[in-house]
Amino acid sequence: MGGLETFTRGLSNCFLWVALVALALMLGLVTADIIGAKGLRMPVSGAMDLSSLLALLAIAFSTAQTHRMGRHIKVDFVTMFLPKKVRKIIRFVSTSLCVLFFATVLWRLVLYAEGVQVHHEASLTVKIPLAPFAYAMALAFLPMLLVLLL
Repeated sequence: MGGLETFTRGLSNCFLWVALVALALMLGLVTADIIGAKGLRMPVSGAMDLSSLLALLAIAFSTAQTHRMGRHIKVDFVTMFLPKKVRKIIRFVSTSLCVLFFATVLWRLVLYAEGVQVHHEASLTVKIPLAPFAYAMALAFLPMLLVLLL
C-alpha cells in the first residue's frame, strides 16, 4: 500500500467520524425538537436550519469512505454480460467522468464558499454563517477525488 493510499484511507476514516458525529447531533437535535414541540410546547429554535446543515455535513463527509468500501449504488446488470475488456473500458470512462465531476464540484464549491463569505450569507432563522459549511463541503470532497484517482 502506497503512501498516498494510506493517507487517503486515514483521511476518509477521519471524515467518516465527522459524518457520524454530525448524524448523531442531528438525531439528538430532532429528538429534542420533537420532545420540546410535542411534550413541552417549546420547540428548538432553528431546528430545521441546524438539521439541514448537519445533514449536509453527514452526507459530504461520508462520500469518500462509502465509495472506498463499495457501498454506493451501482447498476451493473447490463455490464456483467459484457466481455471483461469492455467492462474495463466502461469502468475507466466512468471513473474519469467521476474525477472530472468531483474536481469541478470541489472547484465550484470553493468559489461558492468565497461568494457566501463575501456576502455574509447566513441561515434564515438562527443566522448561522453558511461559508464554513460550504468550505467544509469542498474539503469533504477532496478525499473522494483522491479515492477515485487511486
